[in-house]
Amino acid sequence: MYRFIIESNIADHKPFVVYFSLFAVCYSLFLTTIFAQIICVISCAMCGLLSWQWYKKSHPQQGVFILAPPQCRFENNTLKINGHISHKSRVYQHSVWLYIEGLASSHWLIINASGVDELSFIRLKRAILAARHERGESK
Repeated sequence: MYRFIIESNIADHKPFVVYFSLFAVCYSLFLTTIFAQIICVISCAMCGLLSWQWYKKSHPQQGVFILAPPQCRFENNTLKINGHISHKSRVYQHSVWLYIEGLASSHWLIINASGVDELSFIRLKRAILAARHERGESK
């Protein structure tokens, strides 16, 4: 069983801004009327804002994470998640996207490498890879 504290797990807004800005500019260039271009930019801005809100909700800044593979638990002042690590979880170089399946609901939890110490981040990545491997063998 591993227990570690997540501190300063700050979400980065730059990829969202770049992606949705380029998306809006590229699509609006091919539209012929100004009204259609404005609608395109506004709809891209709204989609970007909704995506950013989902990302921020799944990206807590601090909390305590308890890992007893395959079960895990996350707690902070506003959020309590209990369940097991799903095979839908993803491991990236600088972040981990956990899909935690509980009895009643499922939650995404995004943890950056800068938010935890290096050893805890490595253990978390190993637990996710083990959960994905177990799920692959059972199919």
